Parts: sequence; structure tokens; C-alpha cells
Amino acid sequence: MKFKIKCVQNMCAPLFIFFAGIFFFSCSSAELEQKKVFTEYYPLLYEAVYDRNGDQLLEFTTHHDSLVRAHAWRSIIQTDIDGLDLLIEQVIKVNQDDAWSSLWFKDFTDEHMEYFNSLWDNNTPLRGGLLNLFGEVGNKSTFELLIAENEIGDPDFDYKLAYATGARSRNITLTTEEEIRLIDKALSTKDGKKTQAYMYGYYRQRKSFSAEAERHVLAKWKEYYPNSEEGEQSLVRILGNTNLDKVLQHFPIESYERMNIQLAIEIAQMIASNTPTSYSMVVCNALLDHINPNVQIEALKAIQAFPEVADRLFRDIMNKIALTDGVDPLARMQAFNTINNPGDYESEILTIAGKHSHLQTLKYEILEKFYSNASFFELLKKDINQEERHLKSFAVRYLPNWWFNTNESFKKENRSQVKELVLNILEMGDRTMSLSLASFFSDSAMFSKEDYLIVFELLSAFSLPKDVEVFQVYSKILYTHFKDNAHDFIDSLAVKGNRSLNRSLIEHGWSISEKNSIPVNVREPNWDRMLQKSEHPFIIIETSKGDIIVELYINLAPVTIASMDSLMEVGAYQKIPFHRVIPNFIIQGGDIELQDGFGGPNYVVPTEASNTMYSRGIVGIASAGIDTEGSQFFITNQWKPHLNGRYTAVGKVRKGLDVIDSIVQGDLIERMYWH
Repeated sequence: MKFKIKCVQNMCAPLFIFFAGIFFFSCSSAELEQKKVFTEYYPLLYEAVYDRNGDQLLEFTTHHDSLVRAHAWRSIIQTDIDGLDLLIEQVIKVNQDDAWSSLWFKDFTDEHMEYFNSLWDNNTPLRGGLLNLFGEVGNKSTFELLIAENEIGDPDFDYKLAYATGARSRNITLTTEEEIRLIDKALSTKDGKKTQAYMYGYYRQRKSFSAEAERHVLAKWKEYYPNSEEGEQSLVRILGNTNLDKVLQHFPIESYERMNIQLAIEIAQMIASNTPTSYSMVVCNALLDHINPNVQIEALKAIQAFPEVADRLFRDIMNKIALTDGVDPLARMQAFNTINNPGDYESEILTIAGKHSHLQTLKYEILEKFYSNASFFELLKKDINQEERHLKSFAVRYLPNWWFNTNESFKKENRSQVKELVLNILEMGDRTMSLSLASFFSDSAMFSKEDYLIVFELLSAFSLPKDVEVFQVYSKILYTHFKDNAHDFIDSLAVKGNRSLNRSLIEHGWSISEKNSIPVNVREPNWDRMLQKSEHPFIIIETSKGDIIVELYINLAPVTIASMDSLMEVGAYQKIPFHRVIPNFIIQGGDIELQDGFGGPNYVVPTEASNTMYSRGIVGIASAGIDTEGSQFFITNQWKPHLNGRYTAVGKVRKGLDVIDSIVQGDLIERMYWH
């Protein structure tokens, strides 16, 4: 059969127009719906979020738009719900991960838990969602169900099963048989992350295996060849306390100087917490040759814990780290802090510290070792009286640490002088310094019960919600030391209705009604701008160590990201330090106000919880409690599931994990901007 080309073209043209029209209409409809999500639906939804109105959020879980429904479920994670049974019923009906996550932090009874456990055997379609829940809540019966379950070959299900099993082993006592079953599951896989998940309960809680189970895991470890280091990192911590040399000898000595950074840090920290052996010191010496500064610093801390070892490794410490110009300044200062005769190098110490403000705390630690109490006190007073606020702050923050470790005779002679100094600092109304000096009120010889008015006057210089951490800390001091005189003052704070503060007051023991809480006054986002940015969700964090590229989760945390966007637009993050670095945990920066971890913008943003797993490279937002977030953010060095749902996750690092690993305290964010 022959076809005329023109006829075919004439026949196809209407079809092309028809399908093109359908495609154009579907695209236009999708774009219109996306616009409505950001400009109509989210603004309404967030009215309930700001108010933490559980009933209204539950209504949004039946919204016609799937993005809105999912966001409503996530918002319930950190929102109290009165009708818990109704919530459970709706979660089961929906049976989606976001819905199951809404149950994570609710107050379940034993009956609730037995009900969830019964669903495992009776409702196979619910098992995926139940694993989501069992990662956060459960009892011994839950563990028994999970440990008896076999993997099914589905990577997502099997990983959830491993994590839920490991998480449920945290706070229960396992029999030796159950420990061996857990070990067999953990080491029968070559997936290092899955091994880590099964071992999570023992790793997180620093639990030890029984003697028989320990012999079993040591035997199986010899034949364990995982595809990544996470599983072995867990085994290092669990077994290291009782089998230090066996654990260290599991790895060839020549591998230490080029070892995976997280594993090397874990080994250094494990050595520091145990009695040293001749071999562990050989390993520490090898770790000093590691290229990563955080590994070097942790190895030095391990050596510092044992003065006799520091003497033995003196030449290596000095030649490899302390006296080498190319080594990170923080590592060099830690090296001087490790040796037993730092006074011989006072000039070098002061020179290095003088070039980097973030090294002041280490400078004080070192100088305190060979200065007399009188000389050291004069140094602190001199630094406290200088004009530069950042340097003054370091001296103030070190003051209580030094004071509580001085001898009693010096305290007796200088207590009145120190009290006067403390009062002068408190009169400044500086948030960081006031928080730093809070511990002085526990010195009953310095502050008597008649000094409660000092705290009242101090707190009058601060306001909510900006200074919520100050009120949280000092409300505990009032309860502990001035309870009889502070009831009226606490009541006056409670009626202001700050949700985070009121929860802290109750935790500290004060009798107030949490129902006094009022909605958080937050910064309203530019929803149109967030709609535009949702198509280009990458930012670049330029640091003094290199660039970090982050993919932002705009649909998960639009209000937080809108805040970050506004701050990036005005260059607020430029030259801001990473003020907090905890190896194998997080790097934290973004304090655009004070640059020391106690500052932020002049507003707060709400907690935007999600079920995002805090794996390596997740970017989260620092918090002092629900709905207290600001400009500070952190990036995880490794898997930290205890952060799940408790901290807003805004994105994930897609390039620059090596940069994160190299960051030390004081390294700078040069600038942040959209990619």
C-alpha cells in the first residue's frame, strides 16, 4: 500500500496540534497549580503552623493538592495534637511516610505501642510506614518483632528495617542470643551503611556486648569486607573499650595516615577515652601524619589525655605539627596545648593566637598551665577591658572556667574583685557574655539568696523572642537558687506566651500553664520569590577552604529558605565564621549578629520539621527550641539520625564534602549566593 507524503502530513497535522495542545494544557495546569501552592495554599497553611494549631493542620492533610497534604503532615511532627487516637486512625488510612512521621514525638501509652506492634503481623501493607515509626518509638516487643524479620530485597525497606532494629536496641536490655542475632544481621551484609544502622543502638548509647557476643563479633569482623567505612566505624567504638589493641590492629598501620576521615577521628576519640597502650600511641603518631586537620587535632587530644605519652612523642608533636608553618593554626595551637612544657614556647603561642581571634580559648588553656593565678587573672582582666567586642567575649567566656578551677585560698582573697568584674560585665546586657557568666550564680559564697534582684535587673535588658536562650538559662538559675523570691517574676515571663520559653519553665520545675503560649511572630516570606527560586534550588557557600554546593529543599522548608534568601541578598553571611566545629558531628556557622553562636537576625522563623534522614552532608538549622530558628545553620559530617524531625533540614551538599571535612573552628564563610 502506497502513502502520499502530503496526505500523511495532512493527517498528522491535526494529531500534532491535538497532542501539543494536551501537553501545553497539562504543563500550564501544572505550573498554575504550583503557583497556587506557593501563593495561595502555603500562606494559609502557615497560619496554622505559626499558631501550632493541630486541628487546622489536620484539616490540611485532606487538601486536594498532594504537596500541601504532605507539608501538613510534616508540620504535625512538632505540633501537639489533642485527639491522638484520631490522628493514628488518619495516619493508618493514608499510610504514607509523611503521615507516619507525624507520630514521631507524640506521647504514646503502652496500649498504643501494643496496638502498633499488632499491626506489624496483621497488616503487611502498613509495614513500610510502621518501620518509619519504629525508627523513633517502640518497646522490647517492637525489637523482638523486627529482629525476627528477614530482609526482602527492597533496598529502601531493608535499610529502614536495619535502622528501626538498631534504634530499638538503644534503651532495652538484650539477651546474649539477641545480641548475636543482631551481630549476624549487621555483619552478614556488605553494605557498610546498613551495618551501621543495625549497630546504631549500641553505637549511640555506648553500650557494650556481653562477653560471648563480643567474641562472636570479633570473629565475624575478620571476614567482614564492607563497601564503605560506616559499619567498621561503629564496631570501633563498640569494641574499643574492651579490646583496644585488637581493634587498632584490625587496620594495617600504614593505612592510618590516609584513612577515611570519619573512621580516623572515631579511632582517635576512642583512644582518648581508654588507657593508652604502646600500640595505641603508635597509631596516634601515625594519625599525626594525616592530611586532615581535624584528624590531627583529635589525635593530639588523645595524646594530651596522657602526659607521659606526650613526653614520649614530644619530638614528633613538635616537628610534625607545632613548629610547621604549613599546618593549620588550630592544629598547631592544639599541639602546644598537648606538650608538657608549653611555657618554653610562649612567644610562638602568642604570635599564632594574635593572628586568629578564634584561637583565644586555646591560648587561655595553654597559658593557664604555666601562669600563676594572679598573672592569669591580670591577663583576663586586661582582655576583658579591651574595646574589641569579639576578643573581649572570648575572655569573658573563659573566666568561669578558670575561676571554678582555681584553689580555694585564691578564691577567698579575690572573690569580691571577681564579683565586681562579673557585675560590670552583666551590666553591658550582652547576650553571649551574660550566658557565659550564668554559672557564677551557683557560687553561694559569691552570690547569696539576697542577690536575686541582680537576675531580675539583668533580664530586664533582654527581650523575647530574640533573647529566649538568656531567659531559658536564667529561669533555671532562679528555680535552683532563688525560687522563693522569683514566682511573681516567672509568672510575668510566662504570660508573655513565648512557647519555647514556657516549655523550658515547665521543664525547670516552674508551675505555669503552657496554654499561655501565643503564636510566634515570624518573618513573613516572599512567596512569589520562593516560587521562582523553586526552579533553581542550588546555592554556593564559598568558604576559606573551598566551595560547598547545596541543593535546597524548598518544598520542605520554604519559610526558612526565604529567610536565607533575604540574608544572602544583603550579603549578611559574608565573612561569618564557622563558630562551632565538632568533628564527626557538625560544622556550624551563620551567626550574622555576634559571630559566636549566640546571635542571629532580628526575627525568628518556625521549625519546619520533616522526615529527612540526617545523613552525611545534610544542611540543618540551629535551634534553641521549637520555632526559635534564625540565621545559623549546620552541616553534618556523617549520619546523625537523632536529629531527624527535631531540626529543620533545608538541603543536602551535592559537591564539597571534602571541604566540610577540612573546616575547623574559625574558618570563614566568604559569601553565599544562588547558583
